[in-house]
Amino acid sequence: MHDAAPIAAPPGRVAVVGGGWSGWAAAVTLADAGIPVTLFEQARTLGGRARRVVHGGIALDNGQHLIVGAYRQTLELVARVHGADRVAALFHRLPLTLHPLGDGQADTIRLSAWNAPTPLNLALGILLARGLRWTERRAVIGSFRRLARAGFRRPDSETVAQCFADTPRRAFKAIWAPLCLAALNTPPESASARMFAQILRATFTRTARDSDFLVPAIDLSTCFPEAAQRYVAKRGGTLRVGARVRAIARSGTGVAVDPGSGTELFSAAILAVGPHQLAATIGAEAAQSDAWRMPIAQVGTFRYESITTIYVGFAGRHPFALPLLRLDDAPGQWIFDRTAALGGRVANGGQSVAAVVISAGGAHDALDHVTLAAQVEAQLRRLEPGLPPVAWSRVFAERRATYACTPALQRPAPGRIAPGLYLAGDYTDADFPATLEAACRSGVAAARALIADRGVRPR
Repeated sequence: MHDAAPIAAPPGRVAVVGGGWSGWAAAVTLADAGIPVTLFEQARTLGGRARRVVHGGIALDNGQHLIVGAYRQTLELVARVHGADRVAALFHRLPLTLHPLGDGQADTIRLSAWNAPTPLNLALGILLARGLRWTERRAVIGSFRRLARAGFRRPDSETVAQCFADTPRRAFKAIWAPLCLAALNTPPESASARMFAQILRATFTRTARDSDFLVPAIDLSTCFPEAAQRYVAKRGGTLRVGARVRAIARSGTGVAVDPGSGTELFSAAILAVGPHQLAATIGAEAAQSDAWRMPIAQVGTFRYESITTIYVGFAGRHPFALPLLRLDDAPGQWIFDRTAALGGRVANGGQSVAAVVISAGGAHDALDHVTLAAQVEAQLRRLEPGLPPVAWSRVFAERRATYACTPALQRPAPGRIAPGLYLAGDYTDADFPATLEAACRSGVAAARALIADRGVRPR
């Protein structure tokens, strides 16, 4: 902490540290309760690990994210800050769909969930999928029914691959493995079966729309964090960008926050930073305190998965069959049609834009970006030879995009750590892996814990 006398914030004001989705979820929840907020973010662009990046005048993202209909907290917050009547225009919505790009993938499977009550929508999709053998259809449906009969509970030590060991390898690779990668960003051989089962329960046991895929039609910063900032500002909140918080500690009846420009006093603080940033944000002295010792020890055991997104700009228009298509994992796993990001313009000679995603770490992490982009272009041309020439490409590799969602992983819980100190972040939610939904749920949970401690009735 700085030696100068601390600056006192207005009475009751709360500091939120971190301008990602969890931080803004907390800020919106506090603002709705009439609690003034100052949010600190070290970057200039809001969104944390799900934010806008600009390339050649095009608003892209540092990593492509997929939202599903079961992400109710995320969608509720987006509707709150944008207005419910505008939400439909923010996403391309389609039923759960596993369709390949082009006709160049051998032995492919095409599956779409049906518009029917859950879990019949999934069962019909599997029964009528193209490319599955009858023994494979029965095995996939049987594995889901076994999960459902067990209440979607799995042993803490079990991996996704172990959970579905009885499913024929080809069907597992075509259905459960890509869904595991999309949801947990962890290979099924090392991913938690318990967490994957909870995702399946949330997606296939309530309404058919819960399993829908929602591909953002705009960049991720515009989708929520920037709209949240305007929403919070109208309710007395302030934003401090370029502020790297170096220490947070209890101070009298409040909390002292050092954003690098002098210590400031707040009534409370919510920390909504990545797990690998937690110790540096609270400072070495606070990290040794009883309050933080366990959370710091827990995140210290985490290992991380990368998410790599390769944007490709094509010199001509190309009508992709769907906004989201499967690849053959060599090396890309998914391709998203992001041509809408151009807004009808031609940028850097590109008239169509696609984002190819690799959802976990692997051999590609050792490649330089030029080599990886060339491999991805070769993959796309092998699968769909009629693609236009490539005008440009850009690789974004987030090495610590998510924690590895492995079996029996001990994680902190969101909420109060000590009087006046609260924790949020996608790694703290018990029911979802490191997703935008987990981030939003944790931010709301931390804010609600603070509100409850303060005895304020939400508006």
